[in-house]
Parts: sequence; structure tokens; C-alpha cells
Amino acid sequence: MQPGHELTFHDGTCCKCGSSEDLIRFSEFGKALCPDCFPEFVRRRIEGTLRRFRMIPKGAHAAVAVSGGSDSGALLHALARTRARLNFSLSAVHIDMGLGEYSRRSLQVARQQCAGANVTLHDDAVARHGVQIAPLGRWPVCAVCGAVRRALLPRLARRIGADVLCMGHTLDDQLQFMMKNILSGHAISPAPVLPATSYAPAKVKPLIQVPDQATDTYVRLVGIPTVAEPCPRFVPDSHRFKDVFELLEQHAPMGKLQFWRVLRKVMRPADEGDDAGHLCSVCGEPTSMPVCTICRLRQAQQEDAQH
Repeated sequence: MQPGHELTFHDGTCCKCGSSEDLIRFSEFGKALCPDCFPEFVRRRIEGTLRRFRMIPKGAHAAVAVSGGSDSGALLHALARTRARLNFSLSAVHIDMGLGEYSRRSLQVARQQCAGANVTLHDDAVARHGVQIAPLGRWPVCAVCGAVRRALLPRLARRIGADVLCMGHTLDDQLQFMMKNILSGHAISPAPVLPATSYAPAKVKPLIQVPDQATDTYVRLVGIPTVAEPCPRFVPDSHRFKDVFELLEQHAPMGKLQFWRVLRKVMRPADEGDDAGHLCSVCGEPTSMPVCTICRLRQAQQEDAQH
């Protein structure tokens, strides 16, 4: 049971099988479940999200972005269990961020996760593209890391012929992104599905109705290996708004999910832009800009080193 998440409106038995042993309660779900029923409940919730937002068309090739963590590990396992029923093929993609032993361990765990799910893993490394994960000007290290991952993951997914790139962004991630936009004066809501373009496959977020702690519980119950240690470059302050929504959930059970649903209605959807595809004038890769993110970042890092 999660602290502060007692459900006074539930009768204290598993909502699926009626067991009263070792119940797992997440107020975001509004239900109590036993350890045997919990994984299937999470998988069904993910499948419902896939169907509701039409994330993966029948016959499509979907690629899951795996990091070695619990969110992407849970998503990979759930999609592997769902692919036959929804009729799609599945691969996994991983980017080695060049962070020493942490990145080596992350790749090792990602391989273990994929082997357990019977999914082929394709990997790339930032070192092959001449960039580093380090602060740059006013960009903190996490911002640089995010920009590189957003640039390289679609590129790798496109290279292996994927139609859809599945990201492990959870309900908590979505809410934090929304809150940051609101406080920045930009009432923009991240879309559950970003359509494919001439330079990138469609990008989808099947975990948008699943909280962070539920993926942690899922991988523990199913026995999925994960990287236990946090990223050595992680800046805790970058996730400070998650505490805001945890407090909301404690005072208003199911409040996070309701807040997300309302914000999606009142905030402007993220601008998908036009499909103005280019070939990067430096490296020749398809991109939305005349010069791709990786080449611009590489140039900025070289100039920064010279000064």
C-alpha cells in the first residue's frame, strides 16, 4: 500500500478476484488489486490507451524506446504481451548516452529486458555522432540529454523501418510537462499521438494513464530487470513538480488523472507543424530543419570548447 493512498471507498478485496491478501492500492486507479491480478490490470489499461487513441495501426511495426528503467521496461513487457492480440510487430531501440559505467549497465539491462520479452534490440550511441552529454550555455545537462534523445531515437526507429515509436512517458511525466508549460505562459498540452512525418515515424505514449509508481510495482511483480541506480547526471530539481501532483493525489484520490483529463480539454494541443521535411545540409539526415539538432549541437559544443 502506498503511504497516504488508502482507499476508503473500496471494500478491501481485489477488484478482479476478490482476494484480500497483500493488496496493492493506487488511488490513481481507484481500485485494490492482488499481486496476481495487478500486472494484467496494468496491461489492460495500456491496451485501452492504445485502442482509444489509435496509437498502433494493425500490421504496423512499432519500436519501443528502452532505457533500462522501469517505465520503458514495463511498457516493453506489456506491448510484447499485447502485440499478437492487436496485430503489430515489435522491436526496441536504445541510445547509449556515453555516461560511462551507467550507460554500459543501461545497455546491458536493456538487452536483458528485450531477451525476456523476445524482442530484437537496436542500439546507437551519441559518441558515433560526435556529441557529448554535458551542460551547454544556459542548457543544463538534462536538457541537452533530452534534446539528443529526441533527435536520435526517431532517426534510429526510422532506420529499422518502424512505423511507430513508443515512448515510456507516464501520467506523472505528462502532468509535469503541462505544469511547466502553464508556468511558462504556454498553455500547450503534449499530444498522446504525434503523427508520422517525412522525417520521423509517429510517436505515441501508451503509459499516459499509468503513474510512475505503478510501473515500479509492475516490473517488481513480473521480475523485469532494471537499472537500480539513478543517472549520475540527473538533476532532481528538474522533476520538482511531480511532488506537487503527489500531494494533490494524497488529498484528492484519482485527482491526477482527472487533472490530466481536464487540462487536455482546456490547453491548446501542441503544434504539430507542417511536414516540411529537409535533408540536413551538414549530415544529410532527414530533419524538420535545414540543419538537424545533432549537427547544431555538435557545432555549438565545438565552439564552446574553443572558447
